[in-house]
Amino acid sequence: MLVEPVDEAWELWLCEHGRRLTLGGTVPIDDAVAAWREGKDPVLLMVERIRARVASGELDLGDG
Repeated sequence: MLVEPVDEAWELWLCEHGRRLTLGGTVPIDDAVAAWREGKDPVLLMVERIRARVASGELDLGDG
């Protein structure tokens, strides 16, 4: 997993051997601040959502 800052957000990319496979999700800054105020880790929350999407086959990982 690669977390990369972009304008007003973080992108979480699924990677294999240093190569990006697919964009797993985006965490907007406003959502991150709201989560931190509740004592939650916004990146960890997104990672859990991405894992669930991969497990269900909803997230396409490309040709590999």
